[in-house]
Amino acid sequence: MNLNKSYNIRSVGPAGIPVIGLGTWQLTGKQCSQIVSQALQLGYEHIDTAQAYSNEAEVGQGIKQSGVAREKFFLTTKIFPDDLKFKPEKLLAAAECSLENLGVDYVDLLLLHWPDSRVPLSETMPALCELQKQGLTRNIGVSNFTIDYLLEAKAHADLPIAVNQVEFHPFIKQDNLQAFMSNHHIPLEAYSPLARGKVFDNAIIKNIADKHGISASQVSLAWILTDKKRIAIPKTATPEHLQDNLNAINVQLDSEDIAQLNSLASPDGRLVEHPDYTPDWDN
Repeated sequence: MNLNKSYNIRSVGPAGIPVIGLGTWQLTGKQCSQIVSQALQLGYEHIDTAQAYSNEAEVGQGIKQSGVAREKFFLTTKIFPDDLKFKPEKLLAAAECSLENLGVDYVDLLLLHWPDSRVPLSETMPALCELQKQGLTRNIGVSNFTIDYLLEAKAHADLPIAVNQVEFHPFIKQDNLQAFMSNHHIPLEAYSPLARGKVFDNAIIKNIADKHGISASQVSLAWILTDKKRIAIPKTATPEHLQDNLNAINVQLDSEDIAQLNSLASPDGRLVEHPDYTPDWDN
């Protein structure tokens, strides 16, 4: 692995979120800490985790092992709405727990992981904004929010919503949500950008990859990044794939490639649902 390689990673929005990050969902134990450490040494400037992943401590260990200074990378975590953690009196404790687990004084971005209909956003958003004002996080945002939820969140926040992290890859329709977010200057951050491996089995994606001499994952990531308001956080447990995913920032797709990739989206392309918190999606 070519460690300490210098990358010019473009960032998005006022929060300055690097457009490629390392997702850590399903990474656990020593494997998680090693991948995080290797990613930071390789040149990644964006690490994403969440309380629900049960790996914040391992991510923190990887950060420490990397030797990379805290101010050199962008760190995101997410608060999960179990145990009514979105209530103002519980949100501060939840955020402080994440910081302790990660071994840091602040995160760059703190997200509400899923919308929670049990707790009004009129209560949650002011409390979330207060966490930013107190310096526990430099930016706030949401994940898995629909247009209606975003409208409500914006109405009750006196600070900008830095991002909405949602499932996004070539097979899913997110047109309505993307248009709304673009109009309201909210970047889209794509989780599951490789469609849980589906990109590796698709003939169109394979043909485009062969045409350019790149990997299927690079095709999907480069397609996501053709929109300058989008971010991708691919997960990998394989060190070699860290380099491959990061190199996607330099891939240039042509108009024919983009048109073919745009044609892959379908109404049933969604892969991620939550039994308790899934909202009524916009597409």
